[in-house]
Amino acid sequence: MTPGQHKLARFQRLLGRGSAGPLFSEEQSAESGQLCLEKLSLRLSSLGTSFSSSYKDLAKHIVDLSMADVMAACSHNLNNLFSCRAAAGWNHQGEEQEVQLYYKMFSSTRHGFLGAGVVSQPLSHVWAAVSDPTLWPLYHKPIQTARLHQRVTNSINLVYLVCNTTVCALKQPRDFCCVCVEAREVPALLVGQLSIMAAQSVYDASMPRPSREMVRGEILPSAWILQPLTVEGKEITRVIYLAQVIHLLQLVSQHALI
Repeated sequence: MTPGQHKLARFQRLLGRGSAGPLFSEEQSAESGQLCLEKLSLRLSSLGTSFSSSYKDLAKHIVDLSMADVMAACSHNLNNLFSCRAAAGWNHQGEEQEVQLYYKMFSSTRHGFLGAGVVSQPLSHVWAAVSDPTLWPLYHKPIQTARLHQRVTNSINLVYLVCNTTVCALKQPRDFCCVCVEAREVPALLVGQLSIMAAQSVYDASMPRPSREMVRGEILPSAWILQPLTVEGKEITRVIYLAQVIHLLQLVSQHALI
């Protein structure tokens, strides 16, 4: 594992502390999980007339939602997240291993987590780890399998994930069908470009169907956001990680009973 991957693993450990990990939602039946994703499928089919154009519209929507949450949290100034300051209902939870941690309860069923820290590696090194889903199991231990299901475009992929239940302390395996999006953004009032890897659960008929052996989980718009900096002549990368889940509190209470 490279130094950059070690730091990314630190982000995941801190954000996932005390739960199954920020990407994994509560236990639900395969049928109910499928119904939720079916709604995404219906929305997807209405976005455009072709397969790739529909996913392009959905991809933009996922990136826009993720960026909107992050920019609201930092009051459109990313420096705030690295200085223990947050807005829009986000609460600073403290600093651990040089990562600033934030939490927000959007509703009784939707919960958000933010992490902000610095990786002492150039953007290209960190981006290589973040942008390749098949490498995610190297630094995110709850992910046992990350399989590229289909490349929709050069920047949009369908990815199938399986959760490692021994790491997550879950009774049943979890799997996820996701659309992953690579993007470059230059938000207003921000100097420089951001590299973004965003993801969200999606239903696609070609992807594995829910099964009795696994619980189909759901990922809400989540993202890695990378910003290159040069400090004393050295290239480093500021990293912001947004994770959004549903029913996490119920999941935590379930763990307390195990």
